[in-house]
Amino acid sequence: MQNIQIRTMRIEDIPSVAALEQEAFSEPWAEDGFAAALAQEGNCFVVAVTGIAPAECSHEKVIGYCGLYTAADEGEITNIAVAEAYRCGGVGSALVGAVKKKAQQWEVCRIFLEVRASNMAAQSLYEKEGFKTVGLRKGFYRKPAEDALVMCCDL
Repeated sequence: MQNIQIRTMRIEDIPSVAALEQEAFSEPWAEDGFAAALAQEGNCFVVAVTGIAPAECSHEKVIGYCGLYTAADEGEITNIAVAEAYRCGGVGSALVGAVKKKAQQWEVCRIFLEVRASNMAAQSLYEKEGFKTVGLRKGFYRKPAEDALVMCCDL
């Protein structure tokens, strides 16, 4: 993960994040959905950026993001996406690790997520990050129709 940094998502990152969302998901969030989520207390969104330059002439490129909602002592990973050219290089693990760290700071005890039953690459990533399958949501996804595995990680 040379020259890649994980940091908190900023308002100015939203267009790049929404573009990644369009590439990765059949029912993507719109920019205003990200703006609303960023504004809510108890939410944590992080981005992976590359091309870091001195602050006065930064040319960062957003190559991934991950979102976390929290309520009481539980969290839920909303979406995670990494640009295709950067997949399988540790970016996804770094993003999940960053939201897990923030969740621990907020005294969250466990994090849940849903993942397509056919998405073996994502399931493998989550398992490496300590998530275990705890349930199934029949027909959770629509385009295309598919079940979701519910996974959980105890912090």
